[in-house]
Amino acid sequence: MRWSRIRLIFGRELRDQLRDRRTIFMIFVLPVLLYPILGFTVKTLAEAFDNTVRRVVVVGAEYLPDEPPLLTEGEGGFLRFDPGLFDGGGSPPLLIEPVPPGGRWDDPQQQLAALRNGEADVIVDIPAEVRGQITRLERPTFKIAYLRSDEQSLATYQVVEDVIARWQDAIVARRLAADEKPAEYVAPVEVEAVDLARQVLGSSASGVSVWARLFPFLLVMMALTGAFYPAVDLCAGEKERGTMETLLISPALRSEIVVGKFLTVMAASAGTALLNLASMGLTMAVLGPQLAAGAAGPGSPMDELAPPSPIALAWIVVLLIPLSGFFSAVCLALAVLARSMKEGQYYMTPLYLISLPLIFLTLMPGVDLNPFYSLVPITGVSLLLKKLILEQYVEARPYFLPVLLSTIVYGLIALRWAVGQFRTEQVLFREAERFDLGSWVRHLVRDRGPVPSGGQAVACFAIILALSWYTSILLTRTDPLVALALGQLVFILVPPTAMALVLTSSPRRTLRLRWPGWAPILLATGLAATLNPLTAELRPVVTDLFPIPPAVEQALEALQAAIPNLATAVLLIAVIPAICEEVAFRGYILSGLETAHSRGVAIVLSAFLFAFLHVLISLFQQFFNAALLGLVLGWMALKTRSLFPSIAFHLTNNALAVLGPSLSVGWLYRDQTLFLYRWPIVAFGAVASIGLLAVLDRIGQTKADDPVAADLPADQLAGASAAGPE
Repeated sequence: MRWSRIRLIFGRELRDQLRDRRTIFMIFVLPVLLYPILGFTVKTLAEAFDNTVRRVVVVGAEYLPDEPPLLTEGEGGFLRFDPGLFDGGGSPPLLIEPVPPGGRWDDPQQQLAALRNGEADVIVDIPAEVRGQITRLERPTFKIAYLRSDEQSLATYQVVEDVIARWQDAIVARRLAADEKPAEYVAPVEVEAVDLARQVLGSSASGVSVWARLFPFLLVMMALTGAFYPAVDLCAGEKERGTMETLLISPALRSEIVVGKFLTVMAASAGTALLNLASMGLTMAVLGPQLAAGAAGPGSPMDELAPPSPIALAWIVVLLIPLSGFFSAVCLALAVLARSMKEGQYYMTPLYLISLPLIFLTLMPGVDLNPFYSLVPITGVSLLLKKLILEQYVEARPYFLPVLLSTIVYGLIALRWAVGQFRTEQVLFREAERFDLGSWVRHLVRDRGPVPSGGQAVACFAIILALSWYTSILLTRTDPLVALALGQLVFILVPPTAMALVLTSSPRRTLRLRWPGWAPILLATGLAATLNPLTAELRPVVTDLFPIPPAVEQALEALQAAIPNLATAVLLIAVIPAICEEVAFRGYILSGLETAHSRGVAIVLSAFLFAFLHVLISLFQQFFNAALLGLVLGWMALKTRSLFPSIAFHLTNNALAVLGPSLSVGWLYRDQTLFLYRWPIVAFGAVASIGLLAVLDRIGQTKADDPVAADLPADQLAGASAAGPE
């Protein structure tokens, strides 16, 4: 690539974007106008809500004792709660309406109707014997009726409850004075809650905590929004305007075109996010104190919304660069698929549906930055930014490079995907498509290839996923052992087998049902045994990061107790899953992914899908082990051009997990609880695994003359089908 060409394309695209009124409005005008308008609107609505008169109906007010007073007479002869029962001596706008007991106010149905139609926000029912009960040191019951679903009723209830609590304190104080007892008599221990961050760092610490939760969410949303619309305009918009062809016939390479467009989208994404955050921060800095002083009162959290420190703001800018790059590359690759601006808008929803759970995960209690979350896209950036805004630099320092590098790697992968999209003419110049279900089904059956397409492989996984999820409820009513077997045979084995028979001309080739000889099978069995000590070392690391909930442990123990003998355990946990899962993932799905991607990408994708299924049907903790083993199994299936070595490896690996407790001997394990092998065995396993992998690789190279679909590029698959079904 030549940077001079990239710079030329970048300048061209950037000028086009700056000439577009929609882009100017979205990036520059909207952030400047939006947040002041929203802030003023929120301020006005908050003041209006707090100044709204709230009706409190008191049934049996005449039963209340005179001292200490709960209700007093205010200006105009209206009743009010005693002003001394409020903080600061001021009373909020409460309208007290005393009503006699009996009638409609004793009927819960009538009370509910009154609350719903606005006749009252809260109804306080005073018992008739309240004076005597207080005198006799009994506890009368005040019933406070309200609607939790109504915000005004709920807010009024909280005020009334607080007032009555202070009134009770006044009664207790009078009793102590009458009995000549100190206040410590009823409150022997005083609890003082100390917010050390507020005490040491000042009142701004609470405001920083608010920003730490708010800024990461806004940064992700603004970076995504700022990247999507320019990407759609630069790709689908150019198709509509007819300028895409002119750009493609220029001397610039496709990669140079993509990088130029990518830099333009990235600049728009980063600019949009920064301007939105700056406008929102200035708006809150101006309106926060006004809201606190006017509506919420001084000393409220709104008064503490000081902006983050300059260091935190600098970190926001630093982390925004790779985040914008990641979103820009993804949006650019998706935007190429769109034939028009209208179609491009449809891709916004899937992006949000994927991004929102990753950002909402950071708002959940107990989710903190750790080695795993630091590698999760979007989540790692958000958690790191949260730490930095809270000025927890010591905790954040070890994760800075993992978060930054992983985000850059994901962005480069997405950028390479975008370059691949631009190099595919069928993607760049797709024609309008009319979908007819009958014609589509006839086409699938009539024009079958020897192996499935990438879309059919993904569809197979989606069917497996849906069947496993939606029918798991039915299996909970059956015997757990029967459910375990049916789940594998029906939900995992049947879909790929049926799709291979119906949608491909060579089910044998698709499922890799080729006998490779005994040597690869024995090597695969040995490799599973030598890798087992290495994968066992991963187990305590995963359980430390993600502990298994006690309820799940109890369910697993109950399942183990239900298995009658060791042979049944090997059959259910080793034999059946090995056959069913390998047919699905290293058979049909891997064969389909090969037609759409390179071998390396196909192996990685099939391993990820394999691990994700284990998360759904088993435990989240199995994701990492399943992903690593999925890489080995996929590589083995491609190298040996057969499914049987993968089945042997899978069966041996699961069988060792089942037989581990029975092999618990001192010379084998250094930790017989976690089944961790002794270090010499681990070292031997590592060396032996490398040797076995080398031998398997050599066997795969010596069989290169075997005409298997896995050896053919996607554009030659149709020619390979001329040999007819096998």
